[in-house]
Amino acid sequence: MAIGSSVFRQHTVVHDGTPDDYSAPNYYVRYRDYIKNVVSSEIYATWPESAIYANTLAIMSFTLNRVYTEW
Repeated sequence: MAIGSSVFRQHTVVHDGTPDDYSAPNYYVRYRDYIKNVVSSEIYATWPESAIYANTLAIMSFTLNRVYTEW
């Protein structure tokens, strides 16, 4: 997926457990679907549009930081 001049992975890995639980399964989820699911779980539709936009950008930034720094 490309946004501007940046290229991102199509999928992200969701680890279903604590970071040190190596027996927990990993799920490969489309990045776009992951963001939509997190946003719909954390944000209310009654919030102002600017708050929804800001929170969506924060979720995207946090996710990409986790993917590229493996934090």
